[in-house]
Amino acid sequence: MKVSTNLSFQRSLDTMQETQAQVSQTREQLASGKAIVRPSDDTMKVASIENLDRAITKEETYQDMMSQLKHRYQLEETALTNGSDLLVRIKELAIQGANATLSAKDREIIAVEVQGLRDELLSIANTRDEHGNAVFAGGNSEVTAFQTQADGSVVYKGDARQTMVSVSDARQLGKNRNGLDVFASADRNVPGSPATFTVAVADLTQFNATRTLSDGTTNIALNHIGDGAPIDTQDLLTDITGHENYDKFAYTASLSGNNLVFTAKTNGPISAAVQPTMSSMAVTAGNPGVADTAVGVSFFAALDDFVAGLKSDDATNIQRALDEVTQLHDGLALAIGKIGSEIQSVETQIEINADTRLRLQSMLSNVEDLDYAAAITRFNQEMTRLEATQTSFAQVSRLSLFEYL
Repeated sequence: MKVSTNLSFQRSLDTMQETQAQVSQTREQLASGKAIVRPSDDTMKVASIENLDRAITKEETYQDMMSQLKHRYQLEETALTNGSDLLVRIKELAIQGANATLSAKDREIIAVEVQGLRDELLSIANTRDEHGNAVFAGGNSEVTAFQTQADGSVVYKGDARQTMVSVSDARQLGKNRNGLDVFASADRNVPGSPATFTVAVADLTQFNATRTLSDGTTNIALNHIGDGAPIDTQDLLTDITGHENYDKFAYTASLSGNNLVFTAKTNGPISAAVQPTMSSMAVTAGNPGVADTAVGVSFFAALDDFVAGLKSDDATNIQRALDEVTQLHDGLALAIGKIGSEIQSVETQIEINADTRLRLQSMLSNVEDLDYAAAITRFNQEMTRLEATQTSFAQVSRLSLFEYL
């Protein structure tokens, strides 16, 4: 087979160009540190690199969001911890104020300090972040969370909405907080009234016979046979209250004119089964009885009532405030505990996301980064091959039949 000089030259030239292209590609890889310099180098790997880059960017976004959340939670925790310290002091003052040895003037002095602490708590409740948003106003963060009205009362102007922030593909955490959950109300017991029943005693001779007074469980037998009727209603009352079963009886007995009045020992409506009865005598209901009820009193209303009780030297309100301040402190402590749990959740998620990001970066490095040792070895081989090809071409290009004639 004949091989023309032109074909030989063309093949040598193609070989040199191919080797030069390989050297150039390896040189670019060494300069960039990347195994894939152009998309055309390996389209499958380019797609994998893009997917990994997007995943890493998303993890970095999650990390930024969690850093902001952690800062927000720490701000809330600091504010509420300060508020808890103030409530501890208010509780100490409530104990002092309940001391019977204090004078009205002493309690007025305590009221001044409690008022100052209450105002500090209101300032904490209206804490704003670095962007000017109310921390404890729920989703309505533009407004002042707790606003003082013309009558001095404090009203919550926020709402209960909570903005959720994604911290991973499958998890969200709340960004804001409902002020009413943090500065929770206290339960105040409103005393009811006991039921009363009346027995009209128009004629004491009715008691010459045996009369049995019963509350449905305990019986008090009144027997005046042989002794004669009671001298008067007071004598009859003495017979009742002096009976051996009177202490077990569900009612206390008293007089109202010539009537016996039976008052229940506990507040609340009385069922028919335990209404007092007296044999052969009519018992009429007076007050049906009202049970004790618990009503919610807002955080600042409870403190304002405490201040008012101190100023008016009202021992009942001061004693009640001691229990209510304890409830307010417990509610704030619970909120602090929840925030602490959320901070721990964020820190745990940050670690999880950091591990995920490291794993993705490792996968990206395996696909994208250059193996310098292998690349340098390949580059040296390609340079040697290129030099050999160039030398061979130079030798072949000088061959001529005239040199052998």
